[in-house]
Amino acid sequence: MRRGVERFVRERAPGWTLIRKTNHTHLEWSDVFASSPEGLLGFFEEAAHFNWVKAQAGLIAVNMQRVPGCDGIPEVLVDDHEVGREAARYLMGKGFRKFGYCTHLPEKGFSIDRLAGFSSELEKAGSSAEVLAMQFTEPPVCPGLKKWVAEAGEDRPVVFCCDDAGAALLIACCRGLGLHVPGDLAILGAGDDDFHVENDSVTLSSVRVDFPGVGYHAAALLTALMAGKPPPSAPRFIPPLGISERASTASGPEPPALRRLFRLLEERHADPDFNPAMAAELCHVSARTLRRYLQETGRPSLADLLRDRRLENAMQRLLVTDEPVERIAEHCGFIDYTTFFRAFRKRYGMSPTDQRREAARKRTLAG
Repeated sequence: MRRGVERFVRERAPGWTLIRKTNHTHLEWSDVFASSPEGLLGFFEEAAHFNWVKAQAGLIAVNMQRVPGCDGIPEVLVDDHEVGREAARYLMGKGFRKFGYCTHLPEKGFSIDRLAGFSSELEKAGSSAEVLAMQFTEPPVCPGLKKWVAEAGEDRPVVFCCDDAGAALLIACCRGLGLHVPGDLAILGAGDDDFHVENDSVTLSSVRVDFPGVGYHAAALLTALMAGKPPPSAPRFIPPLGISERASTASGPEPPALRRLFRLLEERHADPDFNPAMAAELCHVSARTLRRYLQETGRPSLADLLRDRRLENAMQRLLVTDEPVERIAEHCGFIDYTTFFRAFRKRYGMSPTDQRREAARKRTLAG
């Protein structure tokens, strides 16, 4: 959202002075209280913030996140109902037939609205969603998930998560339960947040929420209100921009051999001797049949899938351990470091050492 606000200021309001913190996406509310702004673009997270703003005489504000039960401040919002509907249309189009909705923030307006949109679109097709609650523990826990997946039988289930952070928690939960993504279940997030979609054991498909668009149009509305124009009678809703598809929803329902293959990729990818011929034998099909299954579902070759899974494991180790890069390459199944280095740089656009250094720099800036 901040990027959208900054673009509006560059293009249409160069005279604005933005009160903000360097290297932070937004001000803390304590800073807002102390800064005495003329106008406020707020990402309200609770009723107390909403009510404080309403109580400030002369303060002109625009809200960018729905707070259940609160009104009276002009709003430019993500169309969270449409985010849910977009997710449902995409997943039904992939051929899924068993659906879940997972949230770690059940009281938040965006989570409530995304579930409502998701459920309403499924209901049009005669389907429904099982609501799964995520618990903030270490490691994270999603009660009933393993039983729900087991009851799906050959219909591989899919879970739409309220946001990418929740999807990352669900992937971690699956890892602890011995469930493989996308082999045992597929997962779709929302937000298309770079921090989450690329930095886990499996890359995450996500609904592309137009946060910059919300910021841009909120800044435009604030400008109009400060110029004396009357507030709109209803919120302005900004629709999503589509789906960014990655490995976590790589295909819809598939032959049992492919489900076995994805389990094998999770279990055996770090074995340097694991190869396509071995995989086909363990999946009880010929190499030619396995190759055809992959082609029919629009997937890369098995060699590419194996390389990518090894690279994802290497990326995770780079970010969370201090292991030497050469040892990471070896532990992730690469026979020689040169092959690993070239593949990593081709996929991620920088060397493994530079990736580790850049991640450390971002953590430092984030405080």
